[in-house]
Amino acid sequence: MSWVILRKTLRDAGLLMLVLTLGVVALEMAVVRAVLELSRDLASVQHWLGVPLVRDLVRIALGADLLGDLGPTSLATFGMGHPLLYALSWTLLLTTGSGAIAGEVDRGTADLLLTLPVTRRAVYISTSLAWVLGALLVSFAAPLGLWLGELVCPLSQPLELVRFWPVAVNLLGLNLSVAGLTMLVSSLLSRRAVAVGIVLAALLASDLIKFLAQFWPAVRPFSFLGFQHYYRPLPVVRSGQLPVADLAVLLSVALAAWLAGLWYFSRRDIPAA
Repeated sequence: MSWVILRKTLRDAGLLMLVLTLGVVALEMAVVRAVLELSRDLASVQHWLGVPLVRDLVRIALGADLLGDLGPTSLATFGMGHPLLYALSWTLLLTTGSGAIAGEVDRGTADLLLTLPVTRRAVYISTSLAWVLGALLVSFAAPLGLWLGELVCPLSQPLELVRFWPVAVNLLGLNLSVAGLTMLVSSLLSRRAVAVGIVLAALLASDLIKFLAQFWPAVRPFSFLGFQHYYRPLPVVRSGQLPVADLAVLLSVALAAWLAGLWYFSRRDIPAA
């Protein structure tokens, strides 16, 4: 562990971390505003959810059928499964994770960095702490945004905010698994753009599997391969309990990928600038 390298990594990623965290908060506040508008015309919402395609798309996003449960808390769950939430969170994690290892090699500064009196393990661990902080911020910014949104736009039926904290923990597990994969790929490669491209391809493949599994029975046996198979916001909100099994899978993937990246980075050759 090196505080110097951690401060450097946070300094490089700090502004992006702040902007994207505020972006998540703003998104959730906008969702609360949308819930306020939708709650005034629940008949139309019920009508659209009766359309099979719309109903299936909502089930894909939230991990459960919303029809028949149109309270503000359930509607606000859209904010925890919104594609923009994934985009903001993963942009931060991919940028920070790929920049810490592959980015240094790509810029030709890795050999200079490693001349410091620190081990490669210390470099890897120190830079990892930066994206762990980022994952914590964007994950828990979501329920914070819902709380702030309700302060600005009071709802006729208050949100059960306590039910969103287990979802935030589940989201943290999802984000850590994505970050762990990013560190592994970043450790294997010397080009940052290629590393980011591979992780993005894996995330898109995961999302495609999740989508196709809803409509194509042949794909359903493989749905467990997708990251988002283990992140289903609506069932967690309904139960109010941590999804222990899903969380265990996500954290196991995160740890395994991170340890594999640490092992390889500690032994690989770093090309000179």
